[in-house]
Amino acid sequence: MLKRISKLLCFIALASVGSVAGAEESIAFCLPEWKEMHFDDSTKAQQHLAAVQKLGCEAKIDSHGGHTDVVYRSPKWKSMEVANDQLAHQWESWLKKAGFETLHGHAADHGGNDHAEHDGHNHAEHDHAGHNHAAGQVEEVHYRVAEWKTLHLENQEQLTELTAMLKGLGCELKSSQHSGHADLSFRCAQWKHIEVGSHDVATTWEQWLAKTGFEVKHSH
Repeated sequence: MLKRISKLLCFIALASVGSVAGAEESIAFCLPEWKEMHFDDSTKAQQHLAAVQKLGCEAKIDSHGGHTDVVYRSPKWKSMEVANDQLAHQWESWLKKAGFETLHGHAADHGGNDHAEHDGHNHAEHDHAGHNHAAGQVEEVHYRVAEWKTLHLENQEQLTELTAMLKGLGCELKSSQHSGHADLSFRCAQWKHIEVGSHDVATTWEQWLAKTGFEVKHSH
């Protein structure tokens, strides 16, 4: 995953900027490889097909041998907005079960604990706003970028994908296009964190965030 993420940064230059914009409660998601889900109930298969198509996935359906397969992928990062954090967790859970990789940034005091400081907090087993993590199931990567940064992008696909990723991280965003390129400005003034399922994935995101200009802390 790190190689694929790093490609997005090959032609990026970082600079400071002083503009203001707002960000919604968002989830970013992607599924680079084709995913096949098997359904014995054709109605449920059609519902799943409709759901992933609505998310913008490439999708197809194949009925054979008394069952139905839904095959889909979303190789580029996309994002969706929801009304609140509880809905974000519900959608994130659904996306992960459906095979997607997700990004959803949590505030530092999410669930009533100051994760940025780590004081007296048991990262091995904790409960966040109605979703529980058992010991060994989650690692947290904390990040912020206190001052505005600008990514200078020559490619529209990079702009679209990085916008989705930064929305998922909970950043404030502003973009502009001029002279054949785009500037994507972002800020995340308060500490936030993402929760991932392994040390390797956490390390990958830690490296990507640092390379993109964030301050980073990795809890494990």
